[in-house]
Amino acid sequence: MGKAENLALPEIGSHALGTGKLPVDHYVSPQFFELEKKHIFRKSWLLVGRASDLKEPGDYQNFLVDTLGVSVVVVRGRDQQLRAFYNACTHRGSRLVNSSTGNTRALVCSFHGWSFSLDGALINAPDAALFADLDPAQEHLKSISVDVWGGFIFINLAEQPEWTLQQYLMPLGDAFDRYLGNKDWSWSFGWRANFRANWKLLVDAQIEGYHVDMTHRKTIAGTVPGSSTAAYFFPESVGVPCGVSAYRPEDSSRGVQTPLNLLSAKYGATSIYTKPERTFAAEGGEGVLKEDHPLWIFDNYLLFPNIVLFVQKGQIIIQRTLPISADECIWEVDFYHTEKPASFGHIFNMEQGVIQIRDVLSEDLYTAEGIHANFKCGAITHVNLNKQEVPLRAYYNRLLSAVQGGKVKGAP
Repeated sequence: MGKAENLALPEIGSHALGTGKLPVDHYVSPQFFELEKKHIFRKSWLLVGRASDLKEPGDYQNFLVDTLGVSVVVVRGRDQQLRAFYNACTHRGSRLVNSSTGNTRALVCSFHGWSFSLDGALINAPDAALFADLDPAQEHLKSISVDVWGGFIFINLAEQPEWTLQQYLMPLGDAFDRYLGNKDWSWSFGWRANFRANWKLLVDAQIEGYHVDMTHRKTIAGTVPGSSTAAYFFPESVGVPCGVSAYRPEDSSRGVQTPLNLLSAKYGATSIYTKPERTFAAEGGEGVLKEDHPLWIFDNYLLFPNIVLFVQKGQIIIQRTLPISADECIWEVDFYHTEKPASFGHIFNMEQGVIQIRDVLSEDLYTAEGIHANFKCGAITHVNLNKQEVPLRAYYNRLLSAVQGGKVKGAP
């Protein structure tokens, strides 16, 4: 199963993006990393949080774009609008907010006490008469473009973004927006780690199915063999270069391998990994994604440059990788769910699922530091990709287009 033609999406073919070996320079070059900072992270829409976490006026989030050393404050205004500002007082540049989240009536600088309204206007400067030339209208906090899609907050550090967020995220569009945004998703858990590896290596591991049979042979290979994945690329999309869908084989019983898995499958909530008849369609689903396909498990989409969006029944996983240098990055993952456990069996099933996902992600990311070391020392200078790995080629092409200032086919 898993043929792309059954899903009305273009099946990827290596012929569409070339077939030659790809150089590894862009993983290790400090010069390329500087281009990424300038042309990618300062111009792309970056996911920074969940809008539902900022419900009340004055609720704020302080997000550090580690790649650029930029601190951003996203705050809910009294008019219920979300706004984003550089976390910098216009007096002498001190940080306005130091905690990661909170609620405030005004943004107040702890250095000299300048205070700003929730819409960024200067409302008080102590001893203002001491200044020879102080025009409050000229002291407005520096704004950053902000928008919401699928209930997630995105920012863009460009002075004038080239694309709206909706343009950027096509072809996901309205269906994904409604599914992710209108559900009562709640954050369940998450992890954060530092890696001595180029940031793109952690993305690469999530956007191809060729590695599954070997890397995940002790966990999910029986349930989601590499042969049951379908890869896609979207050459006309600015922010979604590729994606991968996964399906159960006709007989997924061999995916239940451990005593803990057996107990979870027997006594826990039915799992879409092991029970084909559990589909969105059978449960009155909304007709979004592949939920009407009887063996569909999940979709992975790359939200350029650094987000892997994992979507399945009742669960969203957001993986975000933030580079610190060409040789180091921060990796974060957050899990969101709609279902609350209704029984001990359900709790057992969900907790077992957490353990299994932890193991799977550990298997995915384990190789990154060794690969990076081999790239950096010159042990390998090129990589050879097969058809299942072509999403990496689509990603590579999008990276080159961005750093070279090129236009994506079909982009506005």
